[in-house]
Amino acid sequence: MGYIKALGYIGIGARDLDAWGEYAADVLGLQVTRGRDDQDVETLFLRMDERHHRIAVRSGDDELTYVGWEVPNELDFDAQVADLERQGVAVKEDAGLASLRGVQRLARFTDPAGFQLELFFGAAVVASPFVSPTGVRFVTTDPAGNDLGVGHVVLQAPNTDEMIDFYLNVLGFKVSDYIVMKQYGISLTFTHVNPRHHSLAFGPAEPGSKPVLNHFMLEIDTLDGVGRALDRVREKKISLTAALGRHTNDGMLSFYMESPSGIGVEYGTEGKLIDDETWTVTAWDAAQLWGHDRSHTH
Repeated sequence: MGYIKALGYIGIGARDLDAWGEYAADVLGLQVTRGRDDQDVETLFLRMDERHHRIAVRSGDDELTYVGWEVPNELDFDAQVADLERQGVAVKEDAGLASLRGVQRLARFTDPAGFQLELFFGAAVVASPFVSPTGVRFVTTDPAGNDLGVGHVVLQAPNTDEMIDFYLNVLGFKVSDYIVMKQYGISLTFTHVNPRHHSLAFGPAEPGSKPVLNHFMLEIDTLDGVGRALDRVREKKISLTAALGRHTNDGMLSFYMESPSGIGVEYGTEGKLIDDETWTVTAWDAAQLWGHDRSHTH
């Protein structure tokens, strides 16, 4: 049984926090506050809704540092921890880290690629309203009020099959669909834990290469908001890695850019929602219906 219901938060490292703070506020439209992490290292906390933060950017190497997966309540937390232990996964509850993250309880473990995962419930909610510096509204719930989480992350690791098996059969994620591009020898797997089309996807990596976060996605509620963000990216001469386009499988209308830490960011709108009662898994032969051109980016 899958107890995880949302991608609750992510943590990344960055050598240039000042550049990240400007980028997060002026391009992405996130509220930015500065603080310290569990090792007293300067950290940016990026807010996108009523939560205290959904993204933490820590001074350090430019890489993904952790992914926080959320369960609804304490019973589900205990059940998921017990299930992980039965599967032979080393899990450690950390009260100090829970306090730092602003959650009620938290347990740490790693996936087969070595990414640090954090299981938690009871995230801190801020009474003051979220006000985007650029006037956007991020999509973190569906029309019925179900939590959709941050957006999605795409992980690349040499042991892709082992990774997929772990998330499906140990953590209870469900396959949404596949993109199989035979001409390039590439197969992508998309998985969900709530109505958002995918919260986690897996891409291929060269044997022996370092596991990496390919990109994370942030969804906003209007096409105009995406267009204005694209204008700001061009004005600031930020590296655009894929032009505006619409994906086949999740219908997301988006563009891709490089963040100050080199990690990719997809910024989009109009992503599909999944109803597990009626959804049918398919395999697309292309990643986009149109656009997402990578040949004329900078």
